[in-house]
Amino acid sequence: MAALLTIPVAGTALYILDQYFNPRNLAAFAGIFATSRILKKNYLAAIMWVVFAVVVHPLMAAFAASFCVLLVAMERLENNRHLVSTTRVGAAVCCLLPFGISLDPPTSQAYHEAAMQHGFHYIQLWQWYEILGAVAPAALFWWFGRIARRREWRELQRLCRALVIYNAVYFTAALIVDLPKKFESLARLQPLRSLHLLYMILFIVMGGLLGEYLLNNRVWRWLALFLPLSVGMFAAQRALFPASAHIELPGVPPRNPWAQAFLWVRDHTPTDAMVGLDPFYLHLPGEDAVGFRCLALRSRTVDVAKDSGAVSMFPPLADDWWNQMQDLRNWKNFRTPDFERLKQKYGVSWVIVQQPGPPGLDCPYDNRAVKVCSVP
Repeated sequence: MAALLTIPVAGTALYILDQYFNPRNLAAFAGIFATSRILKKNYLAAIMWVVFAVVVHPLMAAFAASFCVLLVAMERLENNRHLVSTTRVGAAVCCLLPFGISLDPPTSQAYHEAAMQHGFHYIQLWQWYEILGAVAPAALFWWFGRIARRREWRELQRLCRALVIYNAVYFTAALIVDLPKKFESLARLQPLRSLHLLYMILFIVMGGLLGEYLLNNRVWRWLALFLPLSVGMFAAQRALFPASAHIELPGVPPRNPWAQAFLWVRDHTPTDAMVGLDPFYLHLPGEDAVGFRCLALRSRTVDVAKDSGAVSMFPPLADDWWNQMQDLRNWKNFRTPDFERLKQKYGVSWVIVQQPGPPGLDCPYDNRAVKVCSVP
């Protein structure tokens, strides 16, 4: 799994671990540790890991908690086979489903526009290979379960059976919240983020089976597998963020020109400054998805990537987001009067524009990619 930490998880727009600091990374390992403790029947430790995951990332923790409950329920059913019934199996499966969720009325056009910026919430928008990435693991776990049964590996067998059910339930849930339009706002629950935990366990199990049947203690086999794998993942990572350093260390100035500009804003503008940015700036070549707010420690105008994600989770924000998006829609053609309008309406006192930038602005900072300019 360590060699594949930045592999995409089907069509969920997730990696096993994000390349930047994210609480989801901590919740990921907490989910793995909780699962391992369940298999060892150390339930108190499992609960503690789940509680930790809830504190740092409640949504991802919900998937780990539901899987742990499913594992315990299946163990109880296996130990009491004479009590197994359709009702009990149904109760075990229902532990995966969210409760306390109301069916919101049809959402506004503003919310719909924000939600559509995150097509990975909607399985009908996935590519065929992304859907394959969501359903193929169930077949693999069925196969691994058969291997485990032949070898009498009871924990692995139960784990694989539970993951097949887990995958089927959440895939069905994704179809339910995606296909009927009236459930559109429920897609923000993102049922297929369940694949995050499933993929981690998949690679751990695959690694264990490779070690058992193929790698053994032959060093050359380990090298033959992991050297090409690591080189391929390295090349993919460099292609993803070509304008940034592969490893960014504290205290070392960033190589990315956008990041350099954001740090200049942090060091040279008032703490209450409002900064205007292209709403599509995170998609621009060379920007490398460097977030403004966390680096500059300043407020900015809305964007189409991160802020639409917040809107998709909290629908009441939709109208404000949409209205400001309309005011920024023609950003690439903005001139001084347009920036002055933003200052009057939203308090924008600084703007970051791509080179060469519009004429007539005072720009105390510039580099090869952008300029930082004050608004008169």
